[in-house]
Amino acid sequence: MSSSIQQAIAEQFGVTTEFHPDPLYAIAGSRLMTECGMQELIDAYSPLMKALEPAAAGAYFIGRLSVLNMAMHYMLTQDELIDLAPELWTLQIYMHDKGYVEFRYALHEIRPLEGPADGERSAWREERLSHWYGTHLRPIVETTAQAVDMDLLHLWKLFPIRLRYMFDQLKEKAASEQERLRLEEEWAFVSQQLDGQVFGRARNPLDVKFVTIDYPGAPGEPDKQMRMKTACCMFYRTDGGYKCYTCPRMKPAEREERKVQIREKLAQEAAVQAAAR
Repeated sequence: MSSSIQQAIAEQFGVTTEFHPDPLYAIAGSRLMTECGMQELIDAYSPLMKALEPAAAGAYFIGRLSVLNMAMHYMLTQDELIDLAPELWTLQIYMHDKGYVEFRYALHEIRPLEGPADGERSAWREERLSHWYGTHLRPIVETTAQAVDMDLLHLWKLFPIRLRYMFDQLKEKAASEQERLRLEEEWAFVSQQLDGQVFGRARNPLDVKFVTIDYPGAPGEPDKQMRMKTACCMFYRTDGGYKCYTCPRMKPAEREERKVQIREKLAQEAAVQAAAR
């Protein structure tokens, strides 16, 4: 694998061969596929992210696991893969320099996987993603659901919003229309064409319909369009937390009230900036 891709997955997704010297908690990736290992993680992670109930820690963990999933898909778009099987990494939870809890997937070794043969990329992609989701991710998601007594589909639906965002970012950086079309086709495959049985379900849980909502713009600027989250991240079930503006559990009346509050805050900030000039 090229050094540029290794650098990208380390910087953007926290997948690296460098172990943090002083983690708050660490667990072998393979243990996350077991009930006792997952329960240990939830017990350790809950106080670190101030969960008010185990489901909040479970949802937060899956949100972080989706970043590892993004690393896999990023490598797939480059046609270069390393093995991210759970037995090859240790999950480290540590305190970031900026004061928040962060995840690191510390690799014990770099094990390259064979790339696509000429004319066989579609079959290679399907094989690799079926193995990744079915053999590696699915057991971890299922043990999480069991450990925190949470709906399995809810956890799977935490993946699409982050993954779609990654593809959007890659499309913005794409050098040609051909590359942008290829990235869109990559998204279409994983979200619509990958068999639901890979996830242990009748239907692919990544196949979701995104709903857009208005987010207030600064005074004099138009409102922005944002995607609503595809599942609740459970931030409102953490100490001091609340429902995100993009939370699918937020009622329209609640969102309108929040929108008014955001507009008032933006107006106040603009007034302060104007007075300082």
